[in-house]
Amino acid sequence: MEVIDVRGKACPDPLKEVAARLAAAPQGARLKVLTDDYTCYLFIRRLAALNDVKILGSEEGDVFVLLLER
Repeated sequence: MEVIDVRGKACPDPLKEVAARLAAAPQGARLKVLTDDYTCYLFIRRLAALNDVKILGSEEGDVFVLLLER
């Protein structure tokens, strides 16, 4: 599973990075996204919904975690 760690970065840069990595990933690829920005977390969830990317799991706390499947 590929890990995309965008902690410490402000949107929209993390969103762009996650979008690019999702676009380059083969069908069925799983990615784990780590962010410490709640707004970015929400935007990445929205990105997934708009692009038919499955959210397999999520965690909310000091670090927000999203497990995605393309």
